[in-house]
Amino acid sequence: METHPLYRFGPFRLDAAARVLFRDGQPLHLTRKAVETLIVLASRSPEVATKEEIMAAVWPDRVVDEANLAQNIAVIRKTLGASPGDPSYIETFPGRGYRLLGPVAVERPERTAAAMPAAAEPVSETAEPRAPAPRNLWPAITGVLLLMGAVLLLLAVVRRQGPEPAPAVTPVTRLSGREFQPAISPDGSAVAFVWQESEHALPGIWVQRFGESTPRQLSTPGYSWSSPAWSPDGRQIACLRFGASSGDLVILPADGGKPHAVAPVLPTRFGLAYCHLDWSPDGTTLAVDDTPSLSQPLSIFLVRLDTGEKRRLTQPEEMIIGDVAPRFSPDGRTVAFIRAFHRSYQEVFTVPVSGGAPRQWTSDSRMVTGVDWSVEGLLAASSRGGSYRIWRLAQGKEPSPTGIYGEFPIQFSYSRREARLVYSLIQNDPNIWRLNFGSPLTWKRIAASSGQDASPQYSPDGKRIAFRSDRTGEEQIWVCDSEGGNPVQVTSGQGRPSVPRWSPDGRRLVFNDAASTDIFIAEESGGRWTVRPFGARGVHPVFSPDGRFIYAAAAGSILRYPATGGPAEVVTPMRGLSLDVSPDGRHIYFVREPADTTLSRADASTGEVERVLSGLVPYCTSCWALDEHGIYYLGVRPKAPVQQSLFYLDFRSRSARLVADYPEPILPIGIGPFSLAPDRRSMLVVRLDPANADVMRADGFR
Repeated sequence: METHPLYRFGPFRLDAAARVLFRDGQPLHLTRKAVETLIVLASRSPEVATKEEIMAAVWPDRVVDEANLAQNIAVIRKTLGASPGDPSYIETFPGRGYRLLGPVAVERPERTAAAMPAAAEPVSETAEPRAPAPRNLWPAITGVLLLMGAVLLLLAVVRRQGPEPAPAVTPVTRLSGREFQPAISPDGSAVAFVWQESEHALPGIWVQRFGESTPRQLSTPGYSWSSPAWSPDGRQIACLRFGASSGDLVILPADGGKPHAVAPVLPTRFGLAYCHLDWSPDGTTLAVDDTPSLSQPLSIFLVRLDTGEKRRLTQPEEMIIGDVAPRFSPDGRTVAFIRAFHRSYQEVFTVPVSGGAPRQWTSDSRMVTGVDWSVEGLLAASSRGGSYRIWRLAQGKEPSPTGIYGEFPIQFSYSRREARLVYSLIQNDPNIWRLNFGSPLTWKRIAASSGQDASPQYSPDGKRIAFRSDRTGEEQIWVCDSEGGNPVQVTSGQGRPSVPRWSPDGRRLVFNDAASTDIFIAEESGGRWTVRPFGARGVHPVFSPDGRFIYAAAAGSILRYPATGGPAEVVTPMRGLSLDVSPDGRHIYFVREPADTTLSRADASTGEVERVLSGLVPYCTSCWALDEHGIYYLGVRPKAPVQQSLFYLDFRSRSARLVADYPEPILPIGIGPFSLAPDRRSMLVVRLDPANADVMRADGFR
């Protein structure tokens, strides 16, 4: 069994298993590829690690430019902050490679005897050598030739399925903050995009003409803008405009001018970074994802430009996020879109403009962040294969990888006329923080890694934290101590574990697979975790305070299972999400739909349902935590849609008070529930690290 070492140099500790860098015991943020680069340097120190050696270890299945390695080294140096001569300083050997000065101390966990390789049988120095037995060599020769043929065939198959060579990529924008949702003009000469200069700034629509030095703003201030889409003649840009309580589909002249409102839309797209809009090739119609109310999933609608009339094109099932990111086919007869079943997996579909049943193109249960039409089929950006890449899709064939990839989800737009692609990497790095309710309030980062860490849950004694993380490349459940140290991986495999919830004795965790909704139990014994099926299905399962039952939502109802197994009974015939149970066990709290802003509760004995509060951040269905006397929850200040704040609703007074403004807005989907410490003096929450994103251009992409 392979063991992963710990590297120590200067004030730093590098955990190769968890891919986390610590300074004086505190986790530091590095991207996954930067951490892997540092692991290679630490493992080779004090020797020089060649560029070829590093690139082969960090990008084993890709052909990458040395600029990727240089960028990783720059990020590592900035994080380490070391001066020449310090143990954590990285030396450059031009044309050769890099070296971590060190000294580097290596610690390896002990392996058990069962994991150790068997010792070779000792050979007596006095034993006589044995003559080899005569044999016919032709069977062996034939076997070797057959094996060589099989290897050559396998190499040919791998070569065909391997990624295309990476095209020449150049930056289009290098602004502060984030530039995302790029849309290339029909003639391939310009790109429209959304620019958000800082976390609290309102995003606007900008246009960058290729060959010009600076972009030009089209949107007017005072609104949050999204989803630019060019008209077929390149003279206008459609987009979404959101006010404090309104949403509109508007048209902007591409050379500047007043916006023209076409039709109202849902006044929020909280947490959904997709480009939500597209313009038909004949110029008469817009496709937009929208919904009449937050109680229904998003659907694809067609909007007539001359009348503003809407026609529903898709009707997804309830209890999912819905259909997003529509894209017209070149002939205008079909619309491709992404069906968002869950925060962690989506699939690509198409539907005729005339209506009918959607046709599914992918079945990967992976994240899909963008879709567009190529000359021969579809292009889709997804995490298929374990990392983010643009793939070519054709009906009846396996997806084919292109040379465009990244560490973060990809948004893109393709010009078939110019064989030119523009894209942006959407950085979204959630980490776990503790908010201390002292005077003054203080924030402390508890768990951070090169991946996404979310859904923290205190153990009943407050000494440990269970959480979700994709720090190893796959989203799994982990457990660490209350300060974020000693992380241990609980689950493994290809599943999609949901929020882990503790049993009252602190020995078990219950969760469901997001794709199948199967419920699982993870149990600790002797410091080791084992996972077994519970034998039932449901979402967001949670133990009752006495440990006798497991509550879960399934089949449009909230159910109660005996914790030891057995048939379920219906608590209330009402669908629910993000369940939790009051400390006294009398009520089950829940929201009804993915975008619900209302929190309800059901009486555990009678099933009677009542509304508790309104004002949750849309799509942040579990951004709340219970105590004996009230609820902490994430909401939005009136008339300030970008200012998310933490409130406390007191059950006795029925009034809500402001606890703290969130330092930066969070993308609600996938954040997971807040968790109160057992002593009620602090709470675990999730915050986003500041993100940067630039628009890139790939020419000759066919």
